[in-house]
Amino acid sequence: MLDKNRTRELLEIGLKSVKADQIEVGIFSTERGTTRFANSIIHQNMVVESPYLWARVILKNKIGGIATKELHPEGVKNAMQKALELAEHQKPDKEFKSLPKPGAKRRIGLKKEPVFVTPEERAKAVEQIVKVCKKDNLEAAGVIHTSRYSLGVANSLGIFNYDWSADTWVSITAMSDDSSGYASAYVKNFDDVDFTALAEKAVEKAIASKNPIEIEPGKYTVLLEEPAVAELISFLDFYEFGAKAYDERRSVISKKMGKRITGKNITIIEDAYHPKTIGLPFDFEGVPKKKVVIIQNGIAKNVVFDSFYAQKLGKKNTGHALPQPNTMGPLPLNLVIKPGKIPRAKMIEAIEKGILVTRFWYTRMVDPDKTLLTGMTRDGTFLIEDGKITKGLKNMRFLINVYETLKSVRLISKETVLCGEGISVVAPAMVIDNFNFASKTHY
Repeated sequence: MLDKNRTRELLEIGLKSVKADQIEVGIFSTERGTTRFANSIIHQNMVVESPYLWARVILKNKIGGIATKELHPEGVKNAMQKALELAEHQKPDKEFKSLPKPGAKRRIGLKKEPVFVTPEERAKAVEQIVKVCKKDNLEAAGVIHTSRYSLGVANSLGIFNYDWSADTWVSITAMSDDSSGYASAYVKNFDDVDFTALAEKAVEKAIASKNPIEIEPGKYTVLLEEPAVAELISFLDFYEFGAKAYDERRSVISKKMGKRITGKNITIIEDAYHPKTIGLPFDFEGVPKKKVVIIQNGIAKNVVFDSFYAQKLGKKNTGHALPQPNTMGPLPLNLVIKPGKIPRAKMIEAIEKGILVTRFWYTRMVDPDKTLLTGMTRDGTFLIEDGKITKGLKNMRFLINVYETLKSVRLISKETVLCGEGISVVAPAMVIDNFNFASKTHY
């Protein structure tokens, strides 16, 4: 992870290396520790540093872009010269108008430089997890990711922004011969994770789901726990909530802006400043991020923009550019689902007969035009009868229209949990009626 002074030095070298109408230079530096374990044994424990610089050089409306990992003065100068040469040979982009100009920002990163988490510290955490699983003769599998990262962006119009942050992602699966249980955590600080309590949660689900029974496919009331809810919403993020899909009229939200697309109890906001989320206060163009209400009480309200699509469509730039070169357009990275009023612990009592889903896996978008999504349950699927969990269930495959499913949300928990990695979702649990399970699985 590069500090502010070194980042500024390299960015200034980039800006001064060539003469052009406009120049943008950015450095994203990550330091990622990964510890993977399976069959209660660590099989990977490493740290990878991935710093890189990217640049855009603009000659009128001809754009040359390049990226390099040669983060030293000569490497930066060589990269900028190549970007200039690429710009000279490009066809004009008639839709490009300008790089963004400076704007006010808020700091949301860590006040102090993030602490490095050693491989030994992660290994000790795995030791705690395995110890809990072994008490009940269960095998432990999963991963611990610890990341520190910094972002610096400068352009010839006066932008210079720098910040850093850190996060820890933990995934635990406890397994028996015929069952499994899952627990996860996504937090800013490694020391905030209670690995023993997290493992106990996974173990509890694995034990409760032993000797699972089959249930026939069909439409059921479901209690989706927070990771399952976050999984559904993250697909809307990719396919629905960005300006490129909106501009190309290939998203549902682009055709129904201002109209109801979910139930009235659904509000989804992009908010990098929410106290539970993790991220940086500006995007990969150095533009401060704005809070954006995407769906409000079921009504489609907005999508997120970068400088290109804001200028093209006559909208305000919301500060959601991704690294260049980028084929996806701007995307939200910090989604927040508005919580409900019912305590999480009371939700099962409201279900006469239904299914509790811990999480989904192998989730895929089948038909983006209809937000038709499929996937399977995993690591803790249970039958609910008369307001109580009675049996573990064998997994099933679902097939749903996400927006139509969000019209059938009966209850939303008042507690929320940060889920995901990269694109994060602050998600509540949800009780949803008429959730379609299309078939059984063999897993």
